[in-house]
Amino acid sequence: MNNLKIVPVMAAVLLFTSGLAYAQKNPHFVFNPAPGAEHVVEWLERDAESKRRYVLGVLGIDDPRVIEVAIASDDESMSEMVGTSRPIKGWVAGIAMSHMDKIVISARGNEVFKVRDTFVHELAHIYLDSALEGRQVPRWFHEGFAMLVADESVADRLRSSMDASLTKSFIPLAEITNGFPSSGAQVHLAYSQSMLFFRYLNRVSSGEGIANTIKFLRNGEPFEAAFHRAFGVYPEEAFEDFKSSFSRIDSLIVVLTSAAAIWLAITLLFLFVYRRKKRRAKQKQEMWALQDQMTTGWVPTETTGDQALAIDAFKGWRGSESQAAATDEESLEDKMFIVPGPKEIQ
Repeated sequence: MNNLKIVPVMAAVLLFTSGLAYAQKNPHFVFNPAPGAEHVVEWLERDAESKRRYVLGVLGIDDPRVIEVAIASDDESMSEMVGTSRPIKGWVAGIAMSHMDKIVISARGNEVFKVRDTFVHELAHIYLDSALEGRQVPRWFHEGFAMLVADESVADRLRSSMDASLTKSFIPLAEITNGFPSSGAQVHLAYSQSMLFFRYLNRVSSGEGIANTIKFLRNGEPFEAAFHRAFGVYPEEAFEDFKSSFSRIDSLIVVLTSAAAIWLAITLLFLFVYRRKKRRAKQKQEMWALQDQMTTGWVPTETTGDQALAIDAFKGWRGSESQAAATDEESLEDKMFIVPGPKEIQ
C-alpha cells in the first residue's frame, strides 16, 4: 500500500519538475507553452532576461518575482490559460495578469503584434503595476508606456494616427481613460494614439517626464497632480499640444504613400495600359481587314478615325525586315508589363 501511495507522489513531482524545465534556464520566468507552441519558447527565452532588465531599468525599480509566461497555440487554449469560458477576441495578442504574476500570449500574434513584442508589452504592464504599487492610472497611460517600451510596429501605427489627424478623428482622452474601444479598428487607433502621445511626452520632457510622473505617483500624489508636476500642464492640455504637432502636409504624405493609395495607382495604371493595348489590337485588326480589301483595289470613300489610322499604317507598311523587327519589339514591350504583387511594392 505504501508503494502505491508513493507512485502518484513521484508522478506529481516529475510532472512539476518537467513543467519547470524552462525555469532552470531562466531564473525569472516559467514558460508554459500549449501543444503546438513549444517552438516559441526558444525565441522568448533568448531575450527574456535582457528585456526584463531593460523594462525595470526604465522604471527604476527591482522586481524579483518569477513570472509565468503561458503561450497559447489557438483560441481555445488562449481562453483556457486566461481562465475564462468565453472566447478571446481575435485582436487580443496578449493579456497581463499582475495579481497572478502571469502573462498569456498568443503564439501566432495578430496582424499588428509579433510574439516577442507582445511579450515585452505585457511584461511592461506587469512591472508598471509593480512600480505603481496598486495605484490607478488611466488606461491610455498604461498602454502608452507598454507600447513605448515594446516599440511595436511604429510605422504602421504612425500611419494610423496621421490618417486620424487628417480626418480629425483622434479619440478623446476621456474615452480611453477607463478602457479601450471594443472594435478592432478603433482599438488599433487607441494603441497607436497612446504610443505616439507617449513618444511626444518623452520628447518634450527630454526623457524625464514619464519617469518623474511615475516617481511622484509612487510618492502618493494623485495622477493629475503628478502629471502636472512632471510636465507643467495637465494631460488634456498636453494632448491638445500633441494633436497640433501633426501637420496636414505630413498626414497627406502618409496617406498618399499608404498601401491603399499605391494599389489604387497601380490599378489605374493597369486600366490605362489595358485600354491602350485593346485599342491597338482593334487598329491592327482593321488594318488587316483593309489590307485584304485594298489588295483588290477597293478603297473606302468614308472612314472612321480608327480606320484612317489603320489606312495610314497600311500605306506606310513595306514589309521590310527592319519594320517587322520593330513591330516584334513593340509587341515584346507590351508583353513586359507586369502588375507587382504586395511584396514587390513594400
